[in-house]
Amino acid sequence: MDNRLFQIDPYAGISYGLYNSVKGDKGSFEDFLLHYDSTGANKEDSSWFTKLVKEDTTNALNSPEVWEAMNTLGVNGVDLLGAGSSSDFFDTQVSGLKLQLMQAFSKRDDYKEMKPLLDQLMS
Repeated sequence: MDNRLFQIDPYAGISYGLYNSVKGDKGSFEDFLLHYDSTGANKEDSSWFTKLVKEDTTNALNSPEVWEAMNTLGVNGVDLLGAGSSSDFFDTQVSGLKLQLMQAFSKRDDYKEMKPLLDQLMS
């Protein structure tokens, strides 16, 4: 990690802490730099962080364990449109459709055999 960024941008240190609070040990400084918007952060725009949280939540929901639990509870879908702006509406729609597809496949008898192929298709 290069501390020069934190010397140049006073919001970067705080933002890196926020990033780590979401990503934990799964994140890296390089990944933080790909998500972080220095110009926006210095203008009190934290949309980069909102997108990061949304992405992380979507990834967490896109797991077979979650789908099995949802099927057990009789939940038929997840509303991912509640947060975000119109600029990422299409991405939200695609994520929602992927989640619905995973849910449908998780009900099949051959789900365990199909899981590697599904993981490859969904990435």
